[in-house]
Amino acid sequence: MQPTPPHQDAIPAARPVTGWFERGIFVATLMVCAIALAPNVADVDLWGHVQYGRDLLRDGLPATTTYSFTAEGYRWINHENLSEILLAVGADSVGPIGLLIAKCLLGICVIALIMHHAARHGVGLFASCIVSIMVAVNLTYHWGARPQLFSYVSFALLLALLEYCFHGWSGSRRLQLPFGRQQDGVQLPEYSSRRMRYLWLAPPLFFLWTNAHGGFVAGLCIYLAYLAFRSLEAFSLYGKAALPVISRWLMMMAAAILATLVNPYGPHLHLWLLESLTVPRPEIVEWHAPNLTESIFVPFWLMLALAALAVGFSRKSRDMTHLFVWGVILWQSLQHQRHIAFLTIAFGFWMVVHVDGLLRRLNLFQTGSESAAPRMSRLLRGALVSAFVGTFLLLSYRLYSRLNDMPVKRAEYPVSAFEFMARHQLKGRLVVTYNWAQYALAAFGTEHPQSDGITVAFDGRFRTCYPQELVDAHFDFIAGTGDDSLRYRSPTSPPFNDSAVLSHLDPNLVLINRFQPHSIEVMSRNQGEWTLLYQDALAQLWGRRSCYDDPTSANYLPPTARSITDTAQEGSITWPAFPWKQPTERQVAHHPDLP
Repeated sequence: MQPTPPHQDAIPAARPVTGWFERGIFVATLMVCAIALAPNVADVDLWGHVQYGRDLLRDGLPATTTYSFTAEGYRWINHENLSEILLAVGADSVGPIGLLIAKCLLGICVIALIMHHAARHGVGLFASCIVSIMVAVNLTYHWGARPQLFSYVSFALLLALLEYCFHGWSGSRRLQLPFGRQQDGVQLPEYSSRRMRYLWLAPPLFFLWTNAHGGFVAGLCIYLAYLAFRSLEAFSLYGKAALPVISRWLMMMAAAILATLVNPYGPHLHLWLLESLTVPRPEIVEWHAPNLTESIFVPFWLMLALAALAVGFSRKSRDMTHLFVWGVILWQSLQHQRHIAFLTIAFGFWMVVHVDGLLRRLNLFQTGSESAAPRMSRLLRGALVSAFVGTFLLLSYRLYSRLNDMPVKRAEYPVSAFEFMARHQLKGRLVVTYNWAQYALAAFGTEHPQSDGITVAFDGRFRTCYPQELVDAHFDFIAGTGDDSLRYRSPTSPPFNDSAVLSHLDPNLVLINRFQPHSIEVMSRNQGEWTLLYQDALAQLWGRRSCYDDPTSANYLPPTARSITDTAQEGSITWPAFPWKQPTERQVAHHPDLP
């Protein structure tokens, strides 16, 4: 029996973008996407990522926790080594503006992959533009200068690879097997045999991804689910005749899994990830379920609505593997909002054909075969061209303003408190709220944590290099017993004690956020041992009385040198916003971006 050839939807090949009107729409779409993918907010962990990358390049891979006085000698499993190296090199070579531009260009590359995929499937310009803008807007919140970016780009590359290799398979009325060969008297088609070999690019991709960010786990699960579902499709139609092909896919799946073991920690990375992912982390907002009533999730709702309409009313063939895997990602996105970025990228690749089918069915944006530009008088044409030019100028200005600076806002970060600390050369062991800790260790930490400088009690590296009892002690201080939805406390940790961090290994400085009232209350209870050195509308800096109130102490800070105000913090300073007034030669050598 000769199998029927793969079904191809009755759509014309993609027509190149031609004419000034189409080119204008295309360029405007890319500029809107670029603006959406160019948020210039300084991420709370960027200071640490850059610093750890610098340290790795200089000293090699650290085996234990650095810049902390509470976790010295404790193992550090860093799943972001490669991305931190790239961030460090970028920060030292092109600076914060260069990082912003590179981040935006990576986003445009993802959009370009989606638009190229759409064009190969004959998708019209307007459907491609609508989906691209929808993808860019939904990625805005997630597209920061941080290691997660490498997971999202790697995921886009993985989907582009899968769609290239399985081109012609998806959308078939009767699924066909690749790798043309004779099996049990049935001639299997050869339409994708050459393409399928490119799946061997997946293991190198997973090797790089594993060493750049822990999000490779999500990507690997999606890859395995995709090939597993394709295998089920093949077996359901061809039975044993499909086994040789399925065996190749199993080999490719095994190769991808083995590639993730090629990392500095080997299987210990996977064991740690398994252990970490089974423990709740409500302290990290990105691991919360999305609150879909918030205005920030309006684009998410629009994406879901468009996907439902497109799949429901498009006349294009539905690919069950795409729908199944996208449904799984949607389920995870409703559990943890950080997975929305994966859902969005998959939407761009897998739903654009159906959005085009929906528009065709509704007869929307159909422009004919010659050009999308309607016939018009010279006056109307001139007015439209002027409108395009004005739009491009406005979009260009908006894009320039986003890429021109990475501001560190004084109302969000303790810039003024750090300037006070630098001015009075305050050093030692610092207890600081974890959102500010990596800013502190990058600004005041030294090349070797054991030498003169500042070390912290806890920071945003969380469980990668801190035991759970230290995590719990920190959040006892910051949040108290709190709401179970906002924090997790291990039942094996010592009993609750919100003052434990103030005595553990004798810290001499405490920097807290005034918008975290429990820590303010704890410090008020311990004023017998601690004295207020600095205060503004955002931050309080406390010092141990035996160090800063005793005139005989080398660290004595007289009351006249202290600053206790409620001054509102306004304005911003360009990242990295380090507070050194007169940097030493060592600091200049280690941080070439200093003035």
